[in-house]
Amino acid sequence: MSSLFRRLNAARASPNASESGTPPPTGPPTSTASSSSRSHRPTFTCHTCQNPIPRNLPHIHVSRRSGEKRYHQHCFLCVHCHMVIDPKSQPFCFDAIPDNRTNGAVNEEHPFHRQCFADYFGWVCVVCDKTLPVKKTQENGSSQSKFEFLKHPFFEKERMCPHHALPQNSRGADDEESVLTVAGSIDTTEGGIGCIRRCSGCHRFEPISCPNKRFIDVDSGAGRCVCLACCRTVVTTSQEAEPLWEKVLDFFEYLGLVSSTETVSGVSRRSMSSIPILIVGYEALNDNLKAHSIGVHYGSSQIMTRGLCLSEHNADSEESLGVTAVLCLSSLPADLTSSILAHEATHAWIKLHPNFRYRKSLPLKVEEGLAQLIAFLFLNDGLEPVFEDPASLRNDSSPSDSQLRQYFKYCIETDETLYGEGFRLAAKAYAEMGIQELLYYVALNHDFPRFGT
Repeated sequence: MSSLFRRLNAARASPNASESGTPPPTGPPTSTASSSSRSHRPTFTCHTCQNPIPRNLPHIHVSRRSGEKRYHQHCFLCVHCHMVIDPKSQPFCFDAIPDNRTNGAVNEEHPFHRQCFADYFGWVCVVCDKTLPVKKTQENGSSQSKFEFLKHPFFEKERMCPHHALPQNSRGADDEESVLTVAGSIDTTEGGIGCIRRCSGCHRFEPISCPNKRFIDVDSGAGRCVCLACCRTVVTTSQEAEPLWEKVLDFFEYLGLVSSTETVSGVSRRSMSSIPILIVGYEALNDNLKAHSIGVHYGSSQIMTRGLCLSEHNADSEESLGVTAVLCLSSLPADLTSSILAHEATHAWIKLHPNFRYRKSLPLKVEEGLAQLIAFLFLNDGLEPVFEDPASLRNDSSPSDSQLRQYFKYCIETDETLYGEGFRLAAKAYAEMGIQELLYYVALNHDFPRFGT
């Protein structure tokens, strides 16, 4: 949404008859005098106070697509701060807000100071807490102004000034233009932008103007940080991850992928429960990634650096010797940690299932697509509903737990890497045939079934 600032001129009504050169009437009242008095009657109504505006009184005349409006100069008030707006010296704009007289059923346009507009609608940089910069342009012969900013791909009000994305030694206007041209490329990763850090969980920008809103440092060697919203449920130890792993196994049992009883034709819950679940720091996870570079787990911008499934196989046969551990990155919110564990549990299930041969591994897009599908389904159906107090949410600008969960699903759906491509193919096949038939098909064909577009 962008609002246009317009220069509006104070309008003066046409002069009366005596001012245009016609001599004033003399003598007793006549029909001519009566006609002249009628011409002096007010012809305009103030939009604010609904009182008449005399024809010879300077006033504010506004022409909008919704129609013309006129105001007494002292009635041209900012709807946010309720102070008078001087069109000659104060930038202002119009925008629609719910009308209290109709209990919000009808939106009506009201004037705002430019700063008040930014405060009211949240057009403020989340990093420096200042009004977003405005660039003036010429469109259709009129001067207009638009906010310029970089935006988080999911959280609507997460906007920041373009210059924050530049290195500290580069603050030129040309550099800001180049930043704006790639504004849409801000992705769902935790990498910083310019000198601004991003949350490892929700990837929001770190505020630097308010010490109470600064992000919490985690993994100091890796430079990671977590916002206060993600800190509400952050998982830091392996013990805290154990109940999350049990939820994942409950979901696998619900899908019919594991059984509570021992079986020779599939995977038992007992074999999955015996896998060690380790919450580790970034360096430990990265070291294991390098040590187990053969196989899956390279290429995702979201799950890749957050989880790893370690296993052993017999070098002389196609049999798996078992999954030795599942690693998950520490200091992430519980819902995100759970989805990563669901992703890694899918890798573990494939390694343990007799239908999937070690020496003939699945293509990367297929296996990672299946793992992302299970993670998405778990976020959607495997977790308890989030119940939040609406009163507490009104007083907090940070995302709610339900919004964070929506964002984690959004990351899976919009991933542009091979992981995202695999997920979309897997999701399409799942919608047609269900999870068990899909896995059986993949075990036989090492690919996803093709359906018409």
